[in-house]
Amino acid sequence: MAKLALCIGINDYPGTGSDLAGCVNDVRDWSAMLQKKEFVVSKLIDKQATGKSIRSSIESTIGKA
Repeated sequence: MAKLALCIGINDYPGTGSDLAGCVNDVRDWSAMLQKKEFVVSKLIDKQATGKSIRSSIESTIGKA
């Protein structure tokens, strides 16, 4: 059975003045580390990480588990 991971990183919060720094880099770093440990990694970054896509990706990951 495959080991699965979902990494989500959002730096850009348009129109809020509350942007973050480093979240996207964390996703890239965690993803690389998990892949070395034979995880199949899905990633959602910034605009990809909508509420709908996050919920869908969580459901998909759980469904594959």
